[in-house]
Amino acid sequence: MRVLAIFTLAVLLCGTTAQTAVKKKPLLFCVLPNEYRIMALQCMWRYTYSQVQELIVQILQREKWGVTEFAQGLCSPYEVFKLKKYFKKQNKRKLLQEAVAHTEICIRYIVEQYIKRGQ
Repeated sequence: MRVLAIFTLAVLLCGTTAQTAVKKKPLLFCVLPNEYRIMALQCMWRYTYSQVQELIVQILQREKWGVTEFAQGLCSPYEVFKLKKYFKKQNKRKLLQEAVAHTEICIRYIVEQYIKRGQ
């Protein structure tokens, strides 16, 4: 009984069991220097659907931001809270998920190509 309780606690704390693979932790956008964040956003821009691009343009115009301010705003808790108003509808949330997925791919590429070369 004790072993079962300890195992259950371990599963709840760790979020995994021995049978499931451990998920890779996503690379954190805000840990990167501003230069790399901007490159990740530019990379994401090239590979996303036009609906995602239209949504980003709408956000940039309404907030009166450039790419640099957008990259900084995505790492500010206050600005992220303000940006939530753009993603209330389900279809907008799907666009956001796609943009995040493309950005993560771009960040991985940037880390592999640029940061590791400098070492």
